Amino acid sequence: MTILRMFLLTCSVLCTGGTWTWAQLSSTPVDSLLDSEGLPRFIRSVHVDRSDVFDPRHQDWFFGAAVLNALHVMTREYIVTDELLFHPGDEVDPDQLLETERVLRTSRLFSSVRVQPVLVGEDSVDIHVQTQDQWSLRPDLLFGTGGGVTNIGLRVSELNLFGTGTNVMVQGLYRTENSIGWEGAVQISQRRLFRTQLDATLRVQATRFRTDQLLEIGQPYRNLTTPWAFSLRADNAFGSDFAYRPTGTELLPFHQREIRGWLSQAYGSPDRLFMSASVRLSDVQRAIPESRQAFDNSGHVLVGFGSIRQEFARSAFLDGYETEDVMEGGWGAVTIGRVFASAPGGQQMWYVGGTGEQSWFPSDNLYLFGSVSAGSGFAQGAQARYTYLEVQGLSHWRLSDHVVLAARVRTQTSWNWNAYRQLVLDFESGLRGYNANALAGDNRAVANVEWRWFPQWRWWVLGFSAAAFYDVGTVWNQGDPLHRTRLRSAIGLGFRLHNLKASGGDAIFRFDFAYNLEDNSFSGLIFSTNQLFSAFARHQYRAPDLLGYDLDVR
Repeated sequence: MTILRMFLLTCSVLCTGGTWTWAQLSSTPVDSLLDSEGLPRFIRSVHVDRSDVFDPRHQDWFFGAAVLNALHVMTREYIVTDELLFHPGDEVDPDQLLETERVLRTSRLFSSVRVQPVLVGEDSVDIHVQTQDQWSLRPDLLFGTGGGVTNIGLRVSELNLFGTGTNVMVQGLYRTENSIGWEGAVQISQRRLFRTQLDATLRVQATRFRTDQLLEIGQPYRNLTTPWAFSLRADNAFGSDFAYRPTGTELLPFHQREIRGWLSQAYGSPDRLFMSASVRLSDVQRAIPESRQAFDNSGHVLVGFGSIRQEFARSAFLDGYETEDVMEGGWGAVTIGRVFASAPGGQQMWYVGGTGEQSWFPSDNLYLFGSVSAGSGFAQGAQARYTYLEVQGLSHWRLSDHVVLAARVRTQTSWNWNAYRQLVLDFESGLRGYNANALAGDNRAVANVEWRWFPQWRWWVLGFSAAAFYDVGTVWNQGDPLHRTRLRSAIGLGFRLHNLKASGGDAIFRFDFAYNLEDNSFSGLIFSTNQLFSAFARHQYRAPDLLGYDLDVR
């Protein structure tokens, strides 16, 4: 599904353009916090400076800003202070200042964050934590089209209910894809439930074909010093999946219930080691036996050992106008465990898997990322079952302050997979210019190249950028030789609108015009949010899990 999120309220905002600046402080660079004799400095005090969506100290103030601010509840101070990794009396640790800034940025509550030390003596500093809220109440007209699919509806979301970090969303969407019709969704999620370390999410989504219910609660690895984490999740889904056959779409009735959880302990800093365990139980009924999927009615107990290294550099104009933390480092993990029958029809086997990924900057303007993940079950007699291999590559080359060349490749391949499997290749998975759900197979490979131009033009709360792209991909079934698969490709142009009062995927509206090189025809205009792919990857902890059983069936 592609959606153009048109912010109805911010369309009426009339404010001056240009960038804003914080109130001037006599500040010290974070990486220069030792005095002339090399003695550590101490934190005398911590000041939290919160500003509303529009602030008279910044250049975005305009005549109607006070009215709009009155419709927004500013983020509570405790939401900021709960994330601080330092306190008065502590020695100054530059890494903790930078990590606090990163954590606040990733909360998606602020359009800008700055943690700044200010010298107040020979051996002490004050820390000023400055945040500016982003607009959180979003009545969105949902309209998207591409690949012969059109969706229209309305979503009302509040990302920061009463300034407490609570996210509430209600959505109604009419989808022409597969004649789905109306789709409704309700979600509520709480960051730091009751000011604890726990996050919680409740979501219900339904169409006339399928209903999905999810409840999850857990403690994530919130920052680089979080000592342990866990998650408990329950899913209930029923209705029908979609199977995309050459002759048309087929309905696959099912009812699936699943409970999963994981627990992990971390050691060391900054390079971290993880010891983890995960458990899963599933109960699945499928009306059509041929639609049985891998690991149906099976549970698992897995143990994982992983390590991660993360270094960060601030950047902008890679994906959008906002400041982003580009990560360099790596993640590696191995998983071993047992798969067992948790309901009639389940299977038993041993399981082994692993992931290795690395990113680096060979030069200041060139970024490279590579990842390999592989796993397989082994039934009685060491017979391989559900073998899966995934390879990913990502790169960007900053040609100038205004131009970035970004590219990615992803392949997903399976062997010994004696169960229903379906991966779709269309404009959502990376091949623009082709109809939705028209190409499907057991395996998939797709590559994209984008030339992104950021002229850094700003008008009111909007920024602008453009792109030229080339997409190529294929799908094939098990047993088919790869060299005989048929490559499809498309080229095109696009432009993006960037909401300067939002962050992440919500901040980008994407318009693409794709030309199908196979049919030599234009496929029409594609509306969506976010970039098709990010110009950089993020190394993150991942709990032990089975690989390759997530399919495109919705």
